[in-house]
Amino acid sequence: MYLMSLGFAVFFGIFAQHTVAQSYPSKSVRIIVPFPPGGPTDVVARLVTTKLNEALGQFFVIENHGGATGTIGSALAAKSPPDGYTLIMHSTSSYISKFLYRNVSYGPARDFAPIINCATFPFLLTVHRSVPVKSVAELIAFARKHPGQLAYSSPGAGSAGQLVTEMFRSAAGLDLVHVPYKGAAPAAVALSGGEVSLAFDSVSTAKLHVQQGRLRTLAVTTAKRTPLAPDMPTLQESGIPGFEAYIWFGMFGLSGTPPALLARLNTEIGKILASAEMHDRLLAIGAEFTPNTPEQFASFIAEDVPKWHKVIIDTGVRVD
Repeated sequence: MYLMSLGFAVFFGIFAQHTVAQSYPSKSVRIIVPFPPGGPTDVVARLVTTKLNEALGQFFVIENHGGATGTIGSALAAKSPPDGYTLIMHSTSSYISKFLYRNVSYGPARDFAPIINCATFPFLLTVHRSVPVKSVAELIAFARKHPGQLAYSSPGAGSAGQLVTEMFRSAAGLDLVHVPYKGAAPAAVALSGGEVSLAFDSVSTAKLHVQQGRLRTLAVTTAKRTPLAPDMPTLQESGIPGFEAYIWFGMFGLSGTPPALLARLNTEIGKILASAEMHDRLLAIGAEFTPNTPEQFASFIAEDVPKWHKVIIDTGVRVD
């Protein structure tokens, strides 16, 4: 009798979750972007929400809460109920930012439930045209002959741009100087103007400057060559074994959100991102989408985040 009652309870629990998921959303949904408008996290979020409004018949409203490398918006989202009516678009930078600050009230793994990895951006290793190198091997040799004389730009202290360069610096045994800027655009302008010698940029950020002849690209950070830059060798091909790094942008709910609701959102967002139109729009900003489930996204994060955390520990990067 007990087992029968337990079976009915499980059945009705699953049925209730399914019913909630099918009727979702019954009101507007807010999506917190923990960065200012116009940045890559905001751009990806708006590409998705525009189509979600059409697909699910309710407004998905972006709320930008920037500051402190994404921790302000993340802390706000973490206080919300796990009912699917508050979501957050995390990037690598905002998800790992907890490790950069001593007093953060939330835990990314504890408080957020992965829904789908919406886009990944590989980095390009780029140098200013004045740097007399045409390959990674030549850059390493040149930097070793001039220790402490080559500077690199990043979008800010603790940003993924700084951390991926520190990964490279450590792997190659180089002495480089970090010059942080307030955002990806100023950092790219500084590199194109020769204020610094190198940087790891997104394909879209570097593309125009390369076409204008101001920058030279040496390698991409993907494990295999990417269709975003098919002629560009990887860092692994260029003599840095095991080097792989992406910045990713993913949608999350709150921990405790019904799994059926997370699965519904995964399905709907996945359909949007898999469309030919969205493929072209992502490609235009230097991004790719690979279909994934919430479980696959969670596994990806479990492998990716410790790598960044190790860089933070090894380099002693702190922003407070």
